[in-house]
Amino acid sequence: MKKRAFNTFRGFTLLEISLVVVIGFMMLSLATPTIRGLFAEQRLRDRMHQFEEFVHRAGALAKSSRGEVRLIWEKEGIRMVTEGRPEPGSLLANAEASLEDGSAGEFFAVDKNEDFSLVRVAARDKEPLAEWSFWPQGVREPVEIYYNGAGGRWALRFNALVPEPQELSVETY
Repeated sequence: MKKRAFNTFRGFTLLEISLVVVIGFMMLSLATPTIRGLFAEQRLRDRMHQFEEFVHRAGALAKSSRGEVRLIWEKEGIRMVTEGRPEPGSLLANAEASLEDGSAGEFFAVDKNEDFSLVRVAARDKEPLAEWSFWPQGVREPVEIYYNGAGGRWALRFNALVPEPQELSVETY
């Protein structure tokens, strides 16, 4: 009797490899929206931090110039304006953009697909001006800021004496 010789190869079949590839693509397709959401939320938070820095500069300018600083909402963005004359050596006196009337001229640009809304929570008027005041004593008017952009929206509450804003919401689309 002859013994039959079988060729035995160790490895994966084409079916097994195809199944692994299909499962891999399915998992990737499930993870993609989550990854996109993380990037969208990061872009929202970056814009939030840019606005917080702008607000911080307005408060610092009010203290150093010893005058009122106002953020004024305009169609193209938010303008920082000071009241009174700057002291020599202050941030305002050293700013390249300082104007003859004492305006700081710093501007926070807003894109066409963005909206920054100001709610003056302590205002007496039913429809108050779209202006936010900062005083030299380190006090600012309490407000809520609502942002709506292409990737989502967020809301912040700035209290009068608390340096850091309170995050009300962050939502991505």
